[in-house]
Amino acid sequence: MYKISRKLGVAVAAALAALLAVVGVTASGAAATPAAAPAGGGSVVQSVSAGSTTSVAVNGLRLRAEPGYGGWVKGLLYKGDRVFIKETFHPSYKSASWVGVVLKQRSKGGLPKLTRGYVHKSYLR
Repeated sequence: MYKISRKLGVAVAAALAALLAVVGVTASGAAATPAAAPAGGGSVVQSVSAGSTTSVAVNGLRLRAEPGYGGWVKGLLYKGDRVFIKETFHPSYKSASWVGVVLKQRSKGGLPKLTRGYVHKSYLR
């Protein structure tokens, strides 16, 4: 019985690792810090305004359901994905570094057009 449950546990762990690799999560779970410049160059938006369109500057940007790191991840955005900035926050608000966006087209990560969510504005150009 022990051998069977151990083999099952190893198979489940391998399947989970493969799934996490598909969605872009590493074993450490570490992500680039928001203040970091995007990999591969490119300018970073310092000031964004609602009603404008911009693009994602990095690969693997998490599109969240709520502003802040506590919002669950709807999916990943990749360099070049176009987003419409729907909402910005007042500078004194705790989520001032986050913007509400709507996808202009299907994302490279497979999210459908018009998906809404929040991203950290330092990863936009």
